[in-house]
Amino acid sequence: MIDFIKKLFSKEIYEEAALAYWYKLPDEIKVEWFRDGRYIVGKITFPGNNFMTQALSAEEFIKMVNDAVFAVYDIPKEYFKILDNRKFKPSPEQFAKLKNASILSSQINLEKALATA
Repeated sequence: MIDFIKKLFSKEIYEEAALAYWYKLPDEIKVEWFRDGRYIVGKITFPGNNFMTQALSAEEFIKMVNDAVFAVYDIPKEYFKILDNRKFKPSPEQFAKLKNASILSSQINLEKALATA
């Protein structure tokens, strides 16, 4: 009975589904960002979509951008962690700019990371 209840409330994760979700994502997104006090605020743009997100740190901002894109594409939350190594990542130069508090605004073009099995 306990196994039945566990199966009822847990969702199975499939590598094939993770790959299908990954291929569903756009190849590139554009993020225009600026600092608003302690927050980094960004407008995320890709074909047919424009939306905003914010965070307190550069690391958290990139995570929020990815989570927002995954949500727009209706990727189930349980796949977010699996897709984490395939997420949109800034170049080291773009990330350094984002971390530099003296830079008040900029733009990042994020490309989808290469698929790996």
